[in-house]
Amino acid sequence: MARRSRYVPKHREGDRWIQDTLPLHTEGADTMALVPTPKTPTVAVSRELRRLGLEQGPGKDFRVTGHVVKGERRHTNVLLLTAKARQTVADHADDLETWLAAGPFPFTVSVRYSSSGQPHPSIHNGPMERIREDKPTEETAPEELVEDVAAAPVEDVEETAPATVDAPTTAPADADNVEDAETADAPEEPAQPVVDYSEQYKQQCQANALVWSTKQAAHVRAAAAGHLFRDDFADAFRWSTDRAKTGRRVSGSFLAPLQNAGFLVITEAGADGRRLVEATPDGRRAIFVWDAQKPEPTERNHKQERMPLNPLMWGEEAARRTAAARADEERRRVERDAWWAGHQERRAAEDAEEPLRAAWVKVEGITNPFAKRPKGWTPTNEQVAEHALDAEVVAALRLEAAALITAATEAAAAAAAGSEETATDTDPWGDFREGDIVAVEGRPGDWELMARTDRPGVWDIETARADDREQATAETPALSVLDDAPHVRRGDLVLQHYPEQTRAAVVGDVYRLGRWVAVKHATDEHGGTMLDDVATLTVVTQEQLDAAVSLPVEDGEHRGRILEVLVSRHAGMFRVTCQCLDGMEVCRGGRRIGYSSSVAAARALWEWHAAGQTGEAPEDFADTAEPQAPAQAPAPALAMAA
Repeated sequence: MARRSRYVPKHREGDRWIQDTLPLHTEGADTMALVPTPKTPTVAVSRELRRLGLEQGPGKDFRVTGHVVKGERRHTNVLLLTAKARQTVADHADDLETWLAAGPFPFTVSVRYSSSGQPHPSIHNGPMERIREDKPTEETAPEELVEDVAAAPVEDVEETAPATVDAPTTAPADADNVEDAETADAPEEPAQPVVDYSEQYKQQCQANALVWSTKQAAHVRAAAAGHLFRDDFADAFRWSTDRAKTGRRVSGSFLAPLQNAGFLVITEAGADGRRLVEATPDGRRAIFVWDAQKPEPTERNHKQERMPLNPLMWGEEAARRTAAARADEERRRVERDAWWAGHQERRAAEDAEEPLRAAWVKVEGITNPFAKRPKGWTPTNEQVAEHALDAEVVAALRLEAAALITAATEAAAAAAAGSEETATDTDPWGDFREGDIVAVEGRPGDWELMARTDRPGVWDIETARADDREQATAETPALSVLDDAPHVRRGDLVLQHYPEQTRAAVVGDVYRLGRWVAVKHATDEHGGTMLDDVATLTVVTQEQLDAAVSLPVEDGEHRGRILEVLVSRHAGMFRVTCQCLDGMEVCRGGRRIGYSSSVAAARALWEWHAAGQTGEAPEDFADTAEPQAPAQAPAPALAMAA
């Protein structure tokens, strides 16, 4: 594929095509040298400045930049970086404009002077005003000139008045009169407006950052004029130039973004039930810069006009939001530092506790991974020798025990002496127990009470969640009961709330997962864990499990069991199962389960089932006599202890 060549403008002269160029004259160069036509304003103005002997680039005489608004380059301007560049441009301002006007990209060169006489030229091709100030000079007239003017005759000063040549002039005019006459005849020059370029730049930035629609600007202007109000009786906003009239209704959702951004505010209601919607200082400043700079309005549809707006740049609302953000950042920094300090403290305590617990587990043969070492436990000398415990670990355990004994002794002595610091009428632990899920003042989320610390009224707590459980301590007054706190706790023995349930489990972590859930650890020989809904769990005791009736029954080929129901509304009743039904319950009257109120009634139901279920099923009846299991077939345990 042939490469496309870039188009270069040319013109025909006779039988030859000549490339279009512009002459570039430089000192010491051939005046007939030609250069290509510039394709951009940056190239055009850079060439002409280099013709004046200036150098381009960072740290040199000038640099070319552009004014960009919303991603669009509006105009190009030149930054003069050295005093030499500013003086050179001021001296050749007319020449520079003439050279640029001869090309495709004309520029405007303005020259201003400071009070000290230093030039401040600007070069741009935007729609700004062209200003040429004269260099200020010192107006000090010589004394001889003042004397000559004072001695001059009056008719020589007043040239416009008809003078009589023959009339002798003997009295010279007073010098003050001469100055007054000159002042009266001199034409008055209009005062040059003082331009505050910093304020002008600030207005441009604020106007461009508003991104208002025409409708939004009109409503802020109406609020500044006092034409917007809210009628509380009609529950509506209205726009009216005459307060005596109802006016046009205005959507409250349309005014909400302007109010939230700090442009509008609603005053107190008057006697007529109307509250004026006024423009805040930010709103008045915003509409002033909007009308002064006239930025291009943003096109917004009905939905976009209800979206949040940015506050006025460098305004009061922006300053308030900035201060609030900094205060929030400082608050989060303090909380982060406090958490980190507590985290380091907890990690240090865990590291110190790990070898002590390992010694306790080794000596006592503990297998439960959730078990915590009791405070004050110390091994005997025989246990130290038997298990070859580390001497430093043993010393730490005995030091801890000695500290607890000392604290208990001091507390007892203080109580005996009637100390008000240790004697109290209330329990320092309150009504809370280990495993409770509570709220902690100053800490978000749900927290679980893990254990009591050595200090009265201080708990070890952890966040109630599935993983990444944060550890901390909290005092009893900072705890509060949750309205929807779960009824199960860590370590509880629970059964699912079904009559057929016989496998008990120990509760582990309890946390929210949309609703309260608990991790259950099975206690039978099968083991395993399960996540279950707390609402389906019932707390039982080991005594209930041990006392539950479980009688094996046998008749011919039928083998089954009479079981006591522990939970649900049938708790305390008995059900009969048989292997011929795959362990399901024997029913009476169709699919209705044959729950019996006594063991005797359950045995009668079993005999009816073993006889082939001929005739009507026996009715349920109560019997206080509880038969014992046969000696040749002892009942196996239902569940193991937690």
